[in-house]
Amino acid sequence: MNHPNKSRFYGRRLAAISLFAVCILSSPLAHASDPDLSEPVDTLYLEEVRVIGTRIQVPDHLQPVWIQNIDSRLLRKLPYESAAYHLSGNTFSMVRDYGEGNMSLVSQRGFSPVHTRILWEEMPLNHPMLGMFDLSLVPAGLLDGISSSSGNPAAMSGSGGIGGMLSLRTRTHPERLFLTQSVGSYGYMQTGLGASLRKGSFDGGIRAFRQGGNFDFPYSDPDPVRQETLVRDNNRKESTHVLAHGSYRRNDWHFRSLLWLDDTANDLPGSVFFPSPARQNDRSARILLQSGYDGWDRTWLTATAGWYSYEMTYKDAFTDPSDASTVRVFMMQPAIRHVWSRQHESHIAAQLSAQSVDASTYAEVKQQKSLSVRWNHAWHAVHTLVLYPSVEWEWHSRFDDALNPALGLTFHPVTKHVMLRAMAGRNTNNPAYNDLYWQPFGNPDLMPETVYTYEAGATLLIGGGGGDRSSIRNISGNGGSGAQEHMHSGRSESALTAGVTLFRHDFENGIRWIAGEDGMFAPENVEKLRSQGIEFSIRATRPLGLFRLDAHYMLTRTDASVRQERFPGDGSVGRQMVYVPGLIHKGILQVDFRSLLWSRLTVRNIGERFTTMDHSSPLDPLPAYTRIDIDSGWELHLRSATLRGSIGVRNLTDQSYEPISGYPVAPRHYRASLTMSLR
Repeated sequence: MNHPNKSRFYGRRLAAISLFAVCILSSPLAHASDPDLSEPVDTLYLEEVRVIGTRIQVPDHLQPVWIQNIDSRLLRKLPYESAAYHLSGNTFSMVRDYGEGNMSLVSQRGFSPVHTRILWEEMPLNHPMLGMFDLSLVPAGLLDGISSSSGNPAAMSGSGGIGGMLSLRTRTHPERLFLTQSVGSYGYMQTGLGASLRKGSFDGGIRAFRQGGNFDFPYSDPDPVRQETLVRDNNRKESTHVLAHGSYRRNDWHFRSLLWLDDTANDLPGSVFFPSPARQNDRSARILLQSGYDGWDRTWLTATAGWYSYEMTYKDAFTDPSDASTVRVFMMQPAIRHVWSRQHESHIAAQLSAQSVDASTYAEVKQQKSLSVRWNHAWHAVHTLVLYPSVEWEWHSRFDDALNPALGLTFHPVTKHVMLRAMAGRNTNNPAYNDLYWQPFGNPDLMPETVYTYEAGATLLIGGGGGDRSSIRNISGNGGSGAQEHMHSGRSESALTAGVTLFRHDFENGIRWIAGEDGMFAPENVEKLRSQGIEFSIRATRPLGLFRLDAHYMLTRTDASVRQERFPGDGSVGRQMVYVPGLIHKGILQVDFRSLLWSRLTVRNIGERFTTMDHSSPLDPLPAYTRIDIDSGWELHLRSATLRGSIGVRNLTDQSYEPISGYPVAPRHYRASLTMSLR
């Protein structure tokens, strides 16, 4: 199906690529006479502004919140997977998987996927109409890192991340040229290629991925009487992603530009209980421009400007014409970071955002504007205690002003290897456009949702370069990611990292679509719930001769339930929320042999889930399931060239289960890839 604005969209793509090319290609010409062309390439980059944690330049393992990092080494080992797959196996996040070729939505700490804030660098990815983002659309090879943190207050990362937030990172690809080809079951095929250039103060590159498959897999009939094997058809997906970047330095100034284009066509079969074949097309273009100045001794300036356009069409077999929408977002964020002394550091940022949505399901074009100012501070009160006071003020063109304070702390009681941490804060989440404007049942009188977050925990770090913090000034220039939950960093020494977090979220004014007296559903601010529980992680790395063992275990216990009636006779009070497992176990075991061979086993045990708020469905609860995946690979180095291969088996035990009712997963299936690269 051709989108009516497709030609205009590709015209804008061409214009964006042309503008981007001017930005990155003008750099080497402007610096052809620069005498300092031998400067190390790692000085080209802006210092990493932390969008997870406190935004203060402190290693991740010394932050007052638990941060989990997935780096580029792991993403390149499994190029045939999506960002959602890596989050599902390597972090506390719960991925609501709708099956092969279908969407994957990430949730945290018992909240809906709309309550997980997802950022690409500094740009929010949550769709303004839906409030969420489908991470199955993002191939792992497009990224250079993923970070996850549950429960970050608004003062740390902006409003919206009531359950937590994810950060997708795009840095410089280390290979001058790479070509990867992946194949798999159910017609899966992915081709990726990229090139990068470093010359003097200039660094640029481009990478592209094309992938697709029919994903028509067999599944067991949910009707226990028939017990037949059916075929999950009309589940096809094709997507293309192009990401380009360019950066350069001129004296104390830094500049970086990013361009991300994607185009996805997806045939959706709907639930096996109520098949509703549909086709959805997603096309987007995102541009980020970042600049910074570090010419002063203790002050750093940065500025970020971003724009994106997202066009989506959806047509099912029973509607005519199709639903179509165009979203445009512009944002600008200046920031300043200043180290006052060995005990004090501040980060201040302001963000201006403008959104517009033109949708066939709205009566007219809808627009919203917002302005937020965040102040984050670190006070090294005594040698073993650091306080992190923060506050965010947000003005919105539609809603009342919001003030979201937060306070974090870290404390080393006895030894540098053990740290206690705590965080308390307030966060808000504005209603999605569909909640407000969708015709005919949107509710324009909705108010923002509010949550109060409290958490406390402890961290143990032995080996791996960990240690305590001697002063703010000594680490203020750190721009890399810390050791906490850093997946497969390539270190050869033994290390043990463990952490436990107790959390509680009190949620008010929650938006829920409920039936009125006429039986029609509409959104209301009626939900008051509490989510509380524990997160535990332990990871050990140990070299054994020519081998290196890496073992990681995670446990999540979540009690999330409605705390007061939303309507008379509400039977959901005190019951576990929909699709929130009470208990989740995850385990990873990886063995490396001299960096030439590796094998990785991933196990996920997901507890029972309920499909209705009052647990009244005959399907409730959906049974717990255990998913086992295994991947193995090799690397062969030939001078400047590297050959890398891998093969993976998904659902190794061939288990039949449904993470979401009516959406079965594929039985045992396979993935394989071969990559050639030049450094």
